[in-house]
Amino acid sequence: MENPLSRDAAKEKRSFSAPPYSDYPALSVPGERQSNESSGEFYLGIVNIAGESKPLEKALDSIRVFGQYDAPVLITGETGTGKELAARGLHYCGSRSGHPFVAVNCATLTTDLFASEVFGHKKGAFTDARQDKKGLLAVAERGTLFLDEIDSLSLTSQAALLRLLQESEYRPVGSEKTYLCDVRLIASANCDLQEKIAAGLFRRDLFYRLHILTVHMPALRDRKDDIPVLVRHFLRQFAEQYELGEKIAPAELIDHLTSLSWPGNVRELENTIHRLYLLSGSGRIEIQHMPATDIHAEPFVPSPITTNTEPDAENGADDFPLTRQCGIGAGDYNFSRDKRLLVERFEKEYLTRILDEANGNVTRAAMMCGKDRRALGKMIKKYNIRRGLFME
Repeated sequence: MENPLSRDAAKEKRSFSAPPYSDYPALSVPGERQSNESSGEFYLGIVNIAGESKPLEKALDSIRVFGQYDAPVLITGETGTGKELAARGLHYCGSRSGHPFVAVNCATLTTDLFASEVFGHKKGAFTDARQDKKGLLAVAERGTLFLDEIDSLSLTSQAALLRLLQESEYRPVGSEKTYLCDVRLIASANCDLQEKIAAGLFRRDLFYRLHILTVHMPALRDRKDDIPVLVRHFLRQFAEQYELGEKIAPAELIDHLTSLSWPGNVRELENTIHRLYLLSGSGRIEIQHMPATDIHAEPFVPSPITTNTEPDAENGADDFPLTRQCGIGAGDYNFSRDKRLLVERFEKEYLTRILDEANGNVTRAAMMCGKDRRALGKMIKKYNIRRGLFME
């Protein structure tokens, strides 16, 4: 079991002086924000954040600056935008880079499990506590603890986290001793925490503690200029990983990828390029290698319901976009067949998206959508969807 630190020593370790922006030293490799003057590309080397868009440049500049501080950071952004990569960037850009970076997904932790995993426990603290266990705070000592999806924590766990932020001390489950810690906390959320606060699901005081510094990771649809850069980056990455030689993406495929909506953001694009790289047998990846579930249309937003069921002859508007997209109509109607086509398309896209958000974890995906795990597993098998492609 770790020894308690003296309060004065711990406070001295945590103290820092914030220099003005102009006084920040250049970031050292491998955490350096590097640029390619000829192409306009830039990236944060060690964490594989690449792009050339203004929204990404703003995020990387925030990472570069905030990395020098020891204050908590809240990272916001949709699923798949690279929030953990941003957290790693903050860690490796700062003075704690030589110490552990520890990440935990709060969505996987119940109230009791959160206390045991983060704070540790003593032997006999509960039924399965057969020996002392160090918590993640002890593992991350002098480094960084990243709490992913912090919005998933129960109010009880939020209260324990708030005390940690206020006092920089914690007590393992079943222990009578309180331990001081020297750990930087970074948290992420993929939802609007203000809405959670209004609904009584997130503590306002904890939000203010975390909201000192914020980094927003933009959605891929807001940084489409980065798609060609990311495609080249992922192709180089997979060529090195599999040693199958470099492959290029033709301009027409890049145009197609840029036109898609990418609800799963960069993670979804990476998974798509991963599959295309493995499926293509030549030195090029082609659009025909894309599985049907990857050829997204822009999100379909139904028109307001009206009593008019005839197409607008005056402006040629299509009142039946969903059936048109599935090739239904043109005088060839069969209700049972057409319904099956629509349901299959919905199920494939739904399963692909929810598995992506659950990182391939079927149990978690079932909990997210309220479906029985075995039934969900059968549907995944029915459509031959490979869970491993969604695992990080």
